[in-house]
Amino acid sequence: MKIVIIGAGGHARVVYEILRYDKNMEVIAFVDNVVRGSEEKIMGIPVIGDHSVLPNLIKEGIKGYIIAVGDNEIRRKYFNKILNMGLEPINAFHPTAHIGHNVKFGKGIVISAGATIATGVVVGNNVIINTGAIIEHEDVLKDHAHVAPGVVLAGRVTIAEGAFIGAGTVVKEYVTIGKNAVIGAGSIVLENIPDNAVAVGAPAKVIKIKDKIK
Repeated sequence: MKIVIIGAGGHARVVYEILRYDKNMEVIAFVDNVVRGSEEKIMGIPVIGDHSVLPNLIKEGIKGYIIAVGDNEIRRKYFNKILNMGLEPINAFHPTAHIGHNVKFGKGIVISAGATIATGVVVGNNVIINTGAIIEHEDVLKDHAHVAPGVVLAGRVTIAEGAFIGAGTVVKEYVTIGKNAVIGAGSIVLENIPDNAVAVGAPAKVIKIKDKIK
C-alpha cells in the first residue's frame, strides 16, 4: 500500500523507521505544514507540503496514512480530518515489540521498539505506545492517548481519550487517568487522576486543571 506520513519532526522519523520493516507499506512522502525547502527530504523521502497536497496524492494512488505527531490534540484533529478525506489509517508496529494474546487494536497506532503489550489489552485509534513502554494485562488505552518511553502501566489501568503519560512514569493497577490529563515524566501514580488535570511527582499530585478541549 502506498502511504503518507503526516508530520516531519522527530516522531515522524521514528515512525518511518518502523514502517521500513513492513514490506507491504511504501512511504511516498512526509506531509507537513512546515517545509524548509523545495528539496527537503527525510531519509530520502520528500517532504512535500501541507494537507492541501493530499487530494492530488489520493488521485495518484495514495491509500493510507499515519499521523506522526506527538501532541495529542493536534494528532486527534489531523486523524479525523484526513480520515474524512477517505484515506485509511494504518498501524506501525515495531518488530521488536512483544504483543500478547487477545489484544484489540484500533487504527493509526504506533508501537515503538521494545514495547510490551500484555494479554487482554485494548488500544484505541491514533494511540502512541513509545519505546520500551510496558502495558500490562487488561489495560485500556482510549483514542489519541500517548504513552511516552519507559512508562509502566500495571494491570487493569485505564488511560482515557487524549491523555499523555510522561516518560518513565509508573501507574498503579486499577488506576484511571482522565480524559486529556497530563502526567509529568517520572511520576508514580497511585490514585485516579481527573479529566484535564496536570499531575506530577511521586506520588503524583494534581497541580493544575486545564481548560477543557472543545
